[in-house]
Amino acid sequence: MKHLMIRTLKVIGCASLLLAWNVVVHAQALTIRGKVTALKGPELIVATPSGDVKAVLSDQTMVRAEQRIKFSEILPGMYLGTTATKQPDGNFLASEVHVFSEDQRGTGEGHRPLGSAPQSGATMTNANVERVEDVAVQTIKGRLMTLKYKGGEVKVLVPPDVPVVNRIVSDRSALKAGAEVSVQGTRNADGALAATQITIRAAQQ
Repeated sequence: MKHLMIRTLKVIGCASLLLAWNVVVHAQALTIRGKVTALKGPELIVATPSGDVKAVLSDQTMVRAEQRIKFSEILPGMYLGTTATKQPDGNFLASEVHVFSEDQRGTGEGHRPLGSAPQSGATMTNANVERVEDVAVQTIKGRLMTLKYKGGEVKVLVPPDVPVVNRIVSDRSALKAGAEVSVQGTRNADGALAATQITIRAAQQ
C-alpha cells in the first residue's frame, strides 16, 4: 500500500510538472510574419509560409505601420535600430535602418551580435542618434551616424540605397488584405495567437 501511494504521488508530481511546463510554453512570446488574408472583428488571419495563422486582437493590441523615409531624414535625437556589419576601420556599414515610434524609445537598447554567427561581424544596434554627418568613405557617399546607448557608442555608415523606415502608431483600419505584417503575441490554448503588437511592414521597392 505504501509503495502504491509513493507511485501515485510520483505520477501526480510528473503530471503537475508537465502542466506547469505547458503553461510556460503557452506563455512564451512568439512572432509570426506573413500577409493579411482577412480581418473579421477581433480575428486577423495571416498567411505564412507554414499555413494560415489566426491572431486575436484585443483593446490592448498595439498596431504600428512602417513608412519609408529618405536616408537624409535621419536626424539627431531619433531612437532607431540598425542592422550593420563591422568594417576594417572599426565603423559599421548599415544594411537596414528602422526608426522607432516615440512610444518605443528605449526598446532593446544596446549593441549586440546578430544571429548565431558573431564572427560574421553582423550586429543589431538599438540606440539614440547623437550626431549625423554627410561623408564619403572610399567610393561610398552616405550619412555617418554616431549612435549612443547605455554603456557605449558606435559609428554606422548609411549608404543612400539602404532601406530606411519610420514606425508610427496606427490602428486596425490599416490591416488590409495583402499587407505584410509581423505579429507578436502568445499562443492561446486553442492555438490562436493572442496579439500584443502588430507591425505593418513597408512595401518592398
